[in-house]
Amino acid sequence: MRRTIAIMGVCAPERRSYAERTAIALARPLHLLRFADLRAAHALPLPRPRTDDERVVVDMAADIDLIHSITARGGAEVEAVCVVDARHMIGDLLDDTALVTSAAPGDTRGDVGARARQAALALELATRIVWINWEQVPTPALAVQMALASHLNPGAVVRLTRDPLNDLASEASHEGEILERAGWVHALNDEHDPYMRDNRVMTLRYEHVRPFHPARLSAALDRLDDGAAGRLVRSAGFCRLASRPGILARWEHVGSAMWIEPIGADDGRMGLGQEIAFTGLDLSAPRLAHILDDAALTDAELAAGPAAWTSFDDPLPAWPAVESSIPDATD
Repeated sequence: MRRTIAIMGVCAPERRSYAERTAIALARPLHLLRFADLRAAHALPLPRPRTDDERVVVDMAADIDLIHSITARGGAEVEAVCVVDARHMIGDLLDDTALVTSAAPGDTRGDVGARARQAALALELATRIVWINWEQVPTPALAVQMALASHLNPGAVVRLTRDPLNDLASEASHEGEILERAGWVHALNDEHDPYMRDNRVMTLRYEHVRPFHPARLSAALDRLDDGAAGRLVRSAGFCRLASRPGILARWEHVGSAMWIEPIGADDGRMGLGQEIAFTGLDLSAPRLAHILDDAALTDAELAAGPAAWTSFDDPLPAWPAVESSIPDATD
C-alpha cells in the first residue's frame, strides 16, 4: 500500500471525517496531517514517513494547491483519494462561488467558480474516487454521477464507500504524470475510455483549424452556458483567439465559470486552431459543433490576416503581456 494517502474533496466535514476514519482503519504506525493546520503547506516540503512501514494520511484542505502539494509528496506515488458527497456532487461542479472570499488580487482562489474548479481538479488528480452518503441518492442519479466522474478521470478506481480499508484494497493505477489522468487529456490523445458509462454522460472532442473571433466566441459561450447544446459540466484544451495572434491559450471551464489564459508563443507544436474536450449531460454533438463553428473566422476574415484580426471587437478578459510568435509589422 502506498505510504502517503492524500484525501481530497471540497466538502470539508465529509473529507475530514473520511481522513480520520482512514487513519484509524489502517491501525498501523501513521500520522494524520491536516493541511488546514499548515496554511503555507503548498509552499513547504510535506512531512514524509520516517520508515518504510509508516504511512501518512493527509487531509488536503479544499483551498490549497493540489497539484503542488501532491507533487511535493511524490507525485504519481501518492495515493490520491477524492471524497465525493453523493448528495451534491454535480452541484459542486456547477458552483460559481470562490474558494476564498477574501483572496488578494491575483489569487485564483478568489475567482468566480474557483470552488467548482477545485472540485473538478480533485476528481481529475485522483487515483481513487469514493462516494459517501450514496445510500441517500436514487440509483439512476448515482449512476450518472459515477459515469461523470469516470469521464473526468477514466483511470480512477470508483467505489461506493463502506469503509476506507475496502476502498484501498483494490489496485489503482499510478502510471504517468498526475496531470495526465484528466479525462480531457485522454480525449485529446484519442484514448478516452471511461470505466463507468451512462447514456446521459458524454465526452466530445472538438477541433477546428481556424482561430475564434473573440466577440462571436463570447456570444457562443453565453449560448452554451444557457444549455443550447446540453448541460456542459467541464471542458478543457487549447485555443487561439484571432484578435491575439501568435499566442496559444489554455481553455478551461467548469460549470458556469470560464478561463481562457495565455500559455505562450504559438510555435505550431500544439497543432492548429482549436483542440478542446467537452464533458457533460445530454450533450448534442451537432449543436455544440455548430455553435463553436459559427465563432470561427469566416473565409473573408481569415483572408484579411492577423493585422486585421487585431482590430476585432474583443470583449474577453485582457491577458498579461505575452510575447507573440507573429512578427511585428514594423520589423
